Amino acid sequence: MGRHQAGSRSVGAILRGVGLVLAVALVAGAGWYALHRDSGGQDGASCPTTLRVVTASSFTTVVSAAGRELRTGPDCVLLDVTSADGRPAAGQLGQVSADVWIPDDAAWATIAPPGQLVATDKDNQAKRDTGAGQTLATTPIYMVTDGPTANKIKGGEGGGWWALAGLLNNKSSGVRMVVRDPSLSGDGLVAAGAVGEAVWLKQGMDASSLALNSTLAATRTVNHDLAATPDVAGEVGLVPEYALLPIMDLAQNRTYLAGADNTALMRYTWLPTAAAARDPERVAALQKLLTAFKSPAVQDAMNVAGLRTPGGPRPEFEGGDALPEPTAKPFDVLQSHHVQHVFATWDPEDRRSNLLIAVDIAGATTGSGSGGSTPSGGPAGKQPPIEVLKAGCRVVGDLMPVGSRLGLWEISPGQPGGYRKLLPTDRLDDTSRAAFTRSVSTLTTHKAGAGLLDTIVAAYQSVRDDWHDDMFNQVFILTDDANKDSANAQAVATMVQKLKDLQDEERPVTISIVVLGKKDAADRLKTALSTLGAGTYVDNAQSGEDVQAAFIHVVAGGLHE
Repeated sequence: MGRHQAGSRSVGAILRGVGLVLAVALVAGAGWYALHRDSGGQDGASCPTTLRVVTASSFTTVVSAAGRELRTGPDCVLLDVTSADGRPAAGQLGQVSADVWIPDDAAWATIAPPGQLVATDKDNQAKRDTGAGQTLATTPIYMVTDGPTANKIKGGEGGGWWALAGLLNNKSSGVRMVVRDPSLSGDGLVAAGAVGEAVWLKQGMDASSLALNSTLAATRTVNHDLAATPDVAGEVGLVPEYALLPIMDLAQNRTYLAGADNTALMRYTWLPTAAAARDPERVAALQKLLTAFKSPAVQDAMNVAGLRTPGGPRPEFEGGDALPEPTAKPFDVLQSHHVQHVFATWDPEDRRSNLLIAVDIAGATTGSGSGGSTPSGGPAGKQPPIEVLKAGCRVVGDLMPVGSRLGLWEISPGQPGGYRKLLPTDRLDDTSRAAFTRSVSTLTTHKAGAGLLDTIVAAYQSVRDDWHDDMFNQVFILTDDANKDSANAQAVATMVQKLKDLQDEERPVTISIVVLGKKDAADRLKTALSTLGAGTYVDNAQSGEDVQAAFIHVVAGGLHE
């Protein structure tokens, strides 16, 4: 057992439990709280600097240990620590004028207000001075389940997160996922993100959106428990190692999987604020705190907390050897758009958009391959493209929350401007949602003719002029390009120039275009629109599933990488 005697381990478990319970209280509306103020019996005035630290509840005991290393001597530093988890933690940075944020995963940096943290994506003096972006501790996430369910996962392709995603999307598998709320905990965000990442790596972004949306129906989300442990056979709890270690002696008939394809890894990350980086005195204090995390006493505190030092072994806990050692390459840190996909899946408010959909389908879309395959919900040709698009539009209407804005246009050659407004963009409520559904049912095919390019410009201008700062502002175009507008290089160039003229940095609008069946047309439009910079997305759909995935992607914010 080494230094981890039974008594000290119980104390560590109690401290972790207290931190997690307090975090839940924060989520429930108790607000932020100061968990710890290191004074060490000294008069605070005797220390020249007090650093304000915001950190995850599972890391507070480690920060406290670092504080004890710093609070003596002529150049002592005091720590004023606020414990906060998940999305609420980002709001605390400004509230307490934080000098550094130590969240339980690096992905949380994507939700901080722009410019608030020292940039870690490129080399700069502030990053070098403060050590921004360093990983202080890690903890892997395990799949915790019963033996038969574990065998299903191990028997699936890859034997890991990809296999789990497939089982969750198979209604007949009997497999369900248990996860903490991704917006309120790092283990929830990283665990849910791992399921999405496994699909993203195999099949791409749109498929990941579709898989996450389907997964939610097979998920039990918890925000009141200390860990997302399974209750019944068939459930797969996604639990971080630090939460498992103290309860290993209580576990019965459980099987633990680390993921054979990838490792889901939480990374406790050092994120100084830009304001602190501009103050030499605070930079010096931050450097001392960062160094303190390497001291033996703080390293020991990490072990007691059940956390690994970067690259270090599993902490010694009784029964811990029952956990398999993760050997697969860790998933990359979730980037901004990946995080948004997870949030939009779990929280309807993250699907709030000002969205205008324009549909362009000619009646003669047939054939196969890149020249014009017919997307369908099943085998090719079983469902006309217009019916696939109607189904996709209904998905949007169902997924977008009340308070969003939604409009529907139909490209119609011969009409003024090349389109007709089936439903002007309006605030979404029960009445307007029903009107949208009725409008979707009136969508029809048309003869091939001009109108697509002019409609894209008109739709963009409409959304820009009706821009709302509390939601995503988007144009979503679905076309079979029957008129071969994409092949008219001059007309496409004219459209792009008009869009450039309409762009407004203060009112950004995302354009998403999905071309049915014709990859060559999608590639031409993608190349042309790439000159607009960020905010454009063009893809090709070869199946009904592709179309549905594109709709869900747009509902998730329409962003892309």
